[in-house]
Amino acid sequence: MTAPAAAPRAQLIRELRPGPVLLGSLAVALVVMALCLWAGDGRPAPAAPGLPDEGLGTEWALPVLRTLADLAGILTVGLLLAGGLLVPAREGVLRGPRLRWTRAARWSALVWAGAVLVEVVLTLSNVLATPVPGVLDPALLWSFVRDIEIGRSLLVQAVLALVVGVAAYAVRTTTGAALSCLLALAALLPPTLSSHSGTSPDHTVAVSALAVHVLALSLWCGGLAALVLLGTTDRRPLAVAVARFSPLAVWTAVAVAASGILSAWVRLSGAGDLLTTSYGRLVLLKVLLLAVIAAIGWWHRRETVPKLAADPSRLLFVRVAAVEVLVMAATVGVAVALSRTPPPVSGAVPVSSLTPAQVIIGFPMPPEVTLANLFWGQARADALWLLVCLAMLGLYLAGVRSVHRSGGRWPWGRTASWVLGTALLAICTLSGVATYGHVLFSVHMTQHMVLSMVAPIFLVLAAPITLALDTLPRDSGRVGPREWLERFVASRSVRVLTHPLTASGLFLAGFYLIYLTPVFPWLMSSHWGHIAMNAGFLLVGVVFYWVMIGIDPGPRRPPFMARFVIMVIVMALHSFFAVVMMSTTSVVAEAFYRSLQRPYALDLLADQHVGAMIGWGSGDIPMIIVMGAMFVQWVRADEGEARRSDRAQEEAARTGEGTDELADYNAYLAQLAKRGRRPQ
Repeated sequence: MTAPAAAPRAQLIRELRPGPVLLGSLAVALVVMALCLWAGDGRPAPAAPGLPDEGLGTEWALPVLRTLADLAGILTVGLLLAGGLLVPAREGVLRGPRLRWTRAARWSALVWAGAVLVEVVLTLSNVLATPVPGVLDPALLWSFVRDIEIGRSLLVQAVLALVVGVAAYAVRTTTGAALSCLLALAALLPPTLSSHSGTSPDHTVAVSALAVHVLALSLWCGGLAALVLLGTTDRRPLAVAVARFSPLAVWTAVAVAASGILSAWVRLSGAGDLLTTSYGRLVLLKVLLLAVIAAIGWWHRRETVPKLAADPSRLLFVRVAAVEVLVMAATVGVAVALSRTPPPVSGAVPVSSLTPAQVIIGFPMPPEVTLANLFWGQARADALWLLVCLAMLGLYLAGVRSVHRSGGRWPWGRTASWVLGTALLAICTLSGVATYGHVLFSVHMTQHMVLSMVAPIFLVLAAPITLALDTLPRDSGRVGPREWLERFVASRSVRVLTHPLTASGLFLAGFYLIYLTPVFPWLMSSHWGHIAMNAGFLLVGVVFYWVMIGIDPGPRRPPFMARFVIMVIVMALHSFFAVVMMSTTSVVAEAFYRSLQRPYALDLLADQHVGAMIGWGSGDIPMIIVMGAMFVQWVRADEGEARRSDRAQEEAARTGEGTDELADYNAYLAQLAKRGRRPQ
């Protein structure tokens, strides 16, 4: 009775194999890329007579190599994601079939690195308009990857891809695979810095949007490709893998949509460009393909995912997902064609006419500061910080909802605290405060104070680690996000980092080592340096207040009296720094601020003194909040200890076990009364 049914299932399995799926995806991506270039403005063409020409071979080989590199990078991310998160492994150790995914990632990483290295040669040929044989000089190639930005970015990507390949071969645990996946994601970023985004008149928004877009799209496409490969080779863990990937797919799809809108907004001069320019039509085609992928994913979540326990449903899921992977490959082909097609805005502002502010900080000098400009008039939609804020808010509220749905309760004050902390972070990174923080020291110092001394207080009091531990599922004998969080909190590095002396030193280093050394102008002159500085302010503040007033499990906190003393000393040293800045006669980062040619607030020293006064005066606000929080925690700790002692005494009196301290003391008083003595 079962033989007729088994035969079709076996036939279906034979129809879907990893090799044809991968080769078919590569073929679709290359064909779509070539058609888009041929039909648009990015089509390679021979140079005019008399001008140097690298040849059509180089012109066509470059997008082919870029397509191959992108697909190999996406596949590497997906395979490591499967080994690190999607495929369940006992005790977090990869063995047998569970190890094949990270092992396979080494080959895709090697293909990725090889494609990028060949692309270095072809890119140099394209830049110099010289055929490939004319650029095969080692000295010339070394000069290109050392001195030219696009050459450096490609070399960094190739090196990182090689490191990922070595790591994929060496790791044996899900944690190692997850860390290798993070490294692979980092390897995707260098070329984004030298693309059309890097030369855009507003490249701070464009670069961040493109970086988020690439990372989210790689996780989305790579994860889905891993599921298809999993379904064609080892279908037993498919249901668990799909359940784990489904929430990640939703978040990455949202990130892809948001970052794509920002990227199009920067590169298109108006909605009309979507129909009248080749770049705009390619954007519409990419949007259509992504919409198809999202629709298939929605159908999966509704129809096949709940039925994956049944074998026919698993086969249907894999076959439809394979079609989805082919559509994703076509999307990659369109993306490569977009990178080779000039955007409409590229010629709107010639490089020679860019202002000093646009060259140095990536956007035009904002007008003079007003209250409206400071909050909404000069707001900048930085895709990276926008994604961070949305993820923080969405994940926390999803955790609160999960607690309530399971019958528990979560204090509303903690939720309000998290929302307030996230709102302060958004104001500092997305509003006009972030814009003027690049050009005015006083606004930058305000940004620093809020990010390091105010917002972390509310984020710490919201107890996000406790919420995550309450909501993340625990898999018996398996290692996943919950286990990673528990190990991280209990790790030796966290114990060292959260030691009161270490946390206090890092907190103060953000003032003394940054502003009183050449580090500050170096960070300010780079978009990513500025992002790293703001992220560092926030993280250092979170660590410090986690030690002082944290609710979450983690560091071994000192007694409350010691915390009061530490807080007083740290705030005193912070005030001393502010006094030093107010009394100094030298301008911090003077060359940087003068190079911006700011038409207002021309007295740099006066603006610096205003920033120092803001830093000095704003220290009282976190001091009051933290002292109040510590006092409340101290009182509650004493009350809790008293209640625990009372319960212990009641239990001892009820069971007759242990020592009843109150009864012993009463007996002691009675004995003294008999002797006629007073108690000491």
